[in-house]
Amino acid sequence: MKHFKDYFMLPVLLSFLLSVSGFCGENGKYVVRNDFITMADGVQLATDIYMPAREGKYPCILMRTPYNKDGGKSGGKRFAENGFVFVAQDCRGKYLSEGEFYPFANERLDGLATLEWIRKQPWSNGKVGGWGSSYVGYTQWAISDKLDAMTPGLSGADFFDLFYPGGLFSLHLAVNWGFLVDAQTRNEVGVEELSAGCKILPLSVADDLTVKDSRFFDDWISHPLNDAYWEKLAHRGRARCPVLLVGGWYDILLVAQLNDFEALEKDVLSESRLVIGPWCHGKQAFKNEYGGIEKTGDARGGLMRRFLDKYVKGEDVELMGAPFKNKRCNLFIMERNEYYGCDEWPPQATSYTDYYIGTDKYLGPEAPQEKGRLEYTYDPANPYPSRGGTILRDNVGPALQNENLSREDQVVFETEVLESPLTLLGPIGATLYVSSDAVSTDFIVCLQDVFPNGNIINIQDGGTTVKFTKEGVKKAEFEVWATGYQINPGHKLRAVITSSLFPRFNRNLNSGEPIFSAETIRKAHQEIYFGAKYPSAVTLPILKLE
Repeated sequence: MKHFKDYFMLPVLLSFLLSVSGFCGENGKYVVRNDFITMADGVQLATDIYMPAREGKYPCILMRTPYNKDGGKSGGKRFAENGFVFVAQDCRGKYLSEGEFYPFANERLDGLATLEWIRKQPWSNGKVGGWGSSYVGYTQWAISDKLDAMTPGLSGADFFDLFYPGGLFSLHLAVNWGFLVDAQTRNEVGVEELSAGCKILPLSVADDLTVKDSRFFDDWISHPLNDAYWEKLAHRGRARCPVLLVGGWYDILLVAQLNDFEALEKDVLSESRLVIGPWCHGKQAFKNEYGGIEKTGDARGGLMRRFLDKYVKGEDVELMGAPFKNKRCNLFIMERNEYYGCDEWPPQATSYTDYYIGTDKYLGPEAPQEKGRLEYTYDPANPYPSRGGTILRDNVGPALQNENLSREDQVVFETEVLESPLTLLGPIGATLYVSSDAVSTDFIVCLQDVFPNGNIINIQDGGTTVKFTKEGVKKAEFEVWATGYQINPGHKLRAVITSSLFPRFNRNLNSGEPIFSAETIRKAHQEIYFGAKYPSAVTLPILKLE
């Protein structure tokens, strides 16, 4: 039987073994060392160091991850063979690192302590760049005032934009990522359990029945406003180094990344770059390669490495070669399948045009004078299903929407068949005049492309919550995210208005209860108004191209 002191000594022994272990890479070009780095509170974080085999002082690339530092092996080899030291570290409380993991809370202090350790090493020349995507990009933002360059891909500095875009709770993301990242230190959670977790009411018990009391899910649903809880976890505007932001039009962090870019200070902006491609945060639902890598470019690999070669290693490299443009912003236009280059976001060349809704499914730039209204019933017990879009894991991004054609909880509007291309580049908006018999309910706009063969593909969507204190019509203005997309001749642009998009967004139960404790389901009678008095419209960012 083991004594208490045996368990106490195990981490110390493991730390010693890892700190002295290492091996030589292929052909003796690099070496790998396993170590622990001690934080200010004594917690030790497991760290792998990939170094060129020849002794000397080198620039460093840092990757801090909650997804297992072993995922950095290929990158570590590549960087070490290219004259960098690559440091891969498990975040606090993950895999071999000590402590307790709580998303976003410890990444600045732990990251700063790691940077200090790196710059004191005999192999360091003092230069450190950041590497990685998603949460690994956030760990860069947390210390972006102390890095020499950074490459946050499909990421963001303020995760309130991720969890509450437009004020709607990103339920699918919170469950699929939150429960899984918590469960890595517990029992594994299956896909069926996660799907069931989205349907549990109230949400405050969803984690209890799925992952046995998540340490942070309840905090997320307890803070639906951008209050002090989220503000202390945000690092937007902190960067003091060149930043390469690589995002995707169907990515869950698109809103955050665009806001991050706009918040860069002028001196930082001059050497920074924004690339938005036809990418999503998982496995694409509808196969479309948008012309392949010759058109989309290798932004999440080659471009990121060249950026670090230039700003960390100091090499004179061509940064924005074809198919990218030599501009600060490189924005891919899907279905046109080429990049548009400009030096600002949103693009100055974009013209914002209202496409109004009207009778007989009308959608177009001419404002209808004939007034009217359409109605539908929204039942939270049978919510409008999200298909693809800006969600996580499998079947995301562009997806067929045809299975929703027969739904009765929607109103639909379409343009005539287009005779010339309609190119969209920039943020999309919506203005709806609405009424409801619910005290609080949601309205969502889904913008779609109707192909000549009948396929309907989602372009972008977004929504808002509207509260009613008395009877009458209310004006709801909200964002429908942003896109770079061309509706080609022979196609139609389609706009769907509904009141749920589940499980991407949490269902509004129409009861006015806080999402933490809401469990009373009520049906809502929704009305959409249009005409001269109520000019309901979708605002399109139209780009004129020769």
